[in-house]
Amino acid sequence: IRVVGDCGSGQEALDFLEENKVDVMLSDITMKPMDGIELTKKVTERFPEVKTMMLTMHLDEQYISAAMSVGAKAYLVKDSSERDIIEAVKSINEGETYLTKEVSEILAKSHLKRKEKEQVKKKLKLTRREKEILKHIVEGLNNRLIGEKLEISERTVNAHRYNMMKKLEANNTADVVRMTLKYGLLD
Repeated sequence: IRVVGDCGSGQEALDFLEENKVDVMLSDITMKPMDGIELTKKVTERFPEVKTMMLTMHLDEQYISAAMSVGAKAYLVKDSSERDIIEAVKSINEGETYLTKEVSEILAKSHLKRKEKEQVKKKLKLTRREKEILKHIVEGLNNRLIGEKLEISERTVNAHRYNMMKKLEANNTADVVRMTLKYGLLD
């Protein structure tokens, strides 16, 4: 492994790649004015032969997923061991993806949460009208106001609300709101 350059910004890195042969590029996420995710996206589009990896302080599913979705082949945190960093560089240079155990666990948990949300949504099978009413419940409207907005009777709103609470196995409005947010029922 040989370091062929060190750049102070995303634009410097793009300019450097125009003039130099690089196999693997390490990037941080937190850079200005172009962050590491935007840089990785541009490198992947303009220099597909360059493999990119993140070496950052951010150990968060949102950042990991964003980086991987734009082409990063490895994701490590800055306190990773020298051995892990070297192994990551070698692995992605050979065309593999490299994730530390911590990163893999975060992605696995995130995947399981998404699957749980999908299963709950399928199981509940809320109707279009129930979703409309649910949206207004989450906004804090009472049955009378929901009825006025949707041009239906308060009694009809109450019936839909009752059906939703049964489907959600909710005891009260707070439970309905909590479950809506937890499972992304309005997504």
